[in-house]
Amino acid sequence: MISKKEKENRREELQKKLQRYSDAYYSQNESLISDYEYDMLLKELEQLEKELQIENKSSITQKVGSSLKNTKFQKTTHKTPMLSLSNTYEIGEIEDFLLRAKKNLNMTDNLEVEMEIKLDGLSISIIYEKGKLVRAVTRGDGIVGEDVTENVLQIESIPHELSEAFDIEIRGEIVLPFSEFENLNKIRIEKGEEVFANPRNAASGTLRQLDPKIVKERHLAAYFYFIVNAEQYGIHSQKESILFLEKLSLPTTKICEIFQDSSKLEDRINYWSSEREKLPYETDGLVLKINDISLWEKLGSTGKSPRWAVAYKFPAKQVTTKLLDITWQVGRTGKITPVAELEEVELSGSRVKRASLHNYDEIVRKDIRIGDTVFIEKAAEIIPQVVKAVKEDRTGKEKKIEAPEHCPICESILEREEGLVDLKCINKHCPGKIQGEMEYFVSRDGMNISGLGGRILEKLLSLHYLENVSDIYSLKEKREELEQLDKMGKKSIENLLSSIEESKKTSYDKVLYALGIPFVGKVAAKLLAKESKNILKLQTMTEEELQQIEGVGEKMARSIVDFFQNETKKQLIQNLIDIGLCFTLKDGVEASTEAKIWQGKNFLVTGTLSKYTRAELQEDIEKSGGTNLSSVTKKLDYLIVGEKAGSKLEKAKALGSVTILTEEEFLALKEKLTKQ
Repeated sequence: MISKKEKENRREELQKKLQRYSDAYYSQNESLISDYEYDMLLKELEQLEKELQIENKSSITQKVGSSLKNTKFQKTTHKTPMLSLSNTYEIGEIEDFLLRAKKNLNMTDNLEVEMEIKLDGLSISIIYEKGKLVRAVTRGDGIVGEDVTENVLQIESIPHELSEAFDIEIRGEIVLPFSEFENLNKIRIEKGEEVFANPRNAASGTLRQLDPKIVKERHLAAYFYFIVNAEQYGIHSQKESILFLEKLSLPTTKICEIFQDSSKLEDRINYWSSEREKLPYETDGLVLKINDISLWEKLGSTGKSPRWAVAYKFPAKQVTTKLLDITWQVGRTGKITPVAELEEVELSGSRVKRASLHNYDEIVRKDIRIGDTVFIEKAAEIIPQVVKAVKEDRTGKEKKIEAPEHCPICESILEREEGLVDLKCINKHCPGKIQGEMEYFVSRDGMNISGLGGRILEKLLSLHYLENVSDIYSLKEKREELEQLDKMGKKSIENLLSSIEESKKTSYDKVLYALGIPFVGKVAAKLLAKESKNILKLQTMTEEELQQIEGVGEKMARSIVDFFQNETKKQLIQNLIDIGLCFTLKDGVEASTEAKIWQGKNFLVTGTLSKYTRAELQEDIEKSGGTNLSSVTKKLDYLIVGEKAGSKLEKAKALGSVTILTEEEFLALKEKLTKQ
């Protein structure tokens, strides 16, 4: 049982912590803790105040946004307060929100709910007089905000004049799209400046620049979702508000869905939990509003949040934890990669205790130390990575991380190639490199051999059952030995041997990919297979001949020649030929009329797609006679772009000769050409 004194002490501690985090977030554009962790601490404080029966209007639990104590901008009072939303991370609490609303309204019928995507940016209120933009104000503390009109006028997506001459106040969110965020951080790295941890901090920092030219250069975007006093414009629902905004040529996310059935609402929440990754901007949840605006006044609000809306927050993409140590790993090319050993924490629904740090130069650039509190996130929702250290939390006991001098596996002295950042083990017989080569060889994109994970391979290597990848095909002769190994039952051994045998049918291009030739990925492997027709031809091609293949540059050509001049690799390929692997391009069936529509056309796919995976789209192009390239060159005909297209899109635009298509435009063009 916690005593009253302990609760009071904890309450005081939480007040100080949360005020510090809030000041850093709103005034310095700096996150010292993840949103999720902040929300959990705030909920804990709210519960303590409830138990201690404390009602203090100066408590941070009653405040909205920033205190504005360090603002450089003129302060402006909002005519109508900009409240914040109460939030939840539990779908079940959405039902509680609806039940409370129905109870307060004395209703028994289902309430109609409108759902929007919740943007993770900077809240803004904009006033138009007779259709002309006259003032733009940040949320501030909900009552008083910062006048950032001059900066908002630099944002291209915000019209200076509406399509109709209304006096109107609208509210929305200013964000930095992913593509612009990546470009901005790239520039900052080149200048030796510290990068922004996330798009939200970058957007907030940009809008608070004193030089409007900087705001214009960074290409912020804005989306609107609320009209103050909407009913005076004949608007009766939130859905109508969104349509009215669009009628005035104001940008919205166009994600506005109506529900009366809570089970369908839950399905849609689950849908957006994954689909949001395809959006061009950062999101952290969904906003649910009672659609009927006439009910809002009846439901009212608390001191800081309306009772007619709630935010459902997605599982955290970023969290903070302690960096306990660094482990150095060896990859198939000998590259030494630092791995952060972390205090275990939950991230995006899974427990994480290791994360990537990429290379030693990255550690130095970010000034990350053992003992630091660090932000981690999941890159593309797969691999956790360390984003930055929270230097404000340092005690002086943190240890600088030193670069290793010897390979952690074989103890060989490490080398750094000229002009490259990676430390490398150059020992050809390093067990770590050999295991990395094997893992790459058996991967799904390569030979697709299931049952040979990292731990099994490590065990087989330690027992000398495997020396190189060709030995995998001799494992059938060691069935009895395999049966003696832990976690290798007869059924799993049978499945493994069957998968090994099946892999002999793998196509020439995938075998090339599985060999692990440096700089040769899936697309390049297909190009090489198509041009060479067989491995004997490819082995004899010169650098000059290889560079004649569209998509093969100088670095890749040099790497291919070096690979095939290596006696060990030449012997490996001969062994694999003798085993029966396919090193010849098999003739396909006669192409149909549809398959010829892209004949002679070169494609490149970039960004995050919504209708296809990248591999599916590339396969579709090849079936129709087209060729996939691995980079932007003068011979590129079409660039198909998804979200977060990045530098390849900019290069294609600079060339001027490349046709740039979205997925929808590609499909429409394909349909048109097929019908001709």
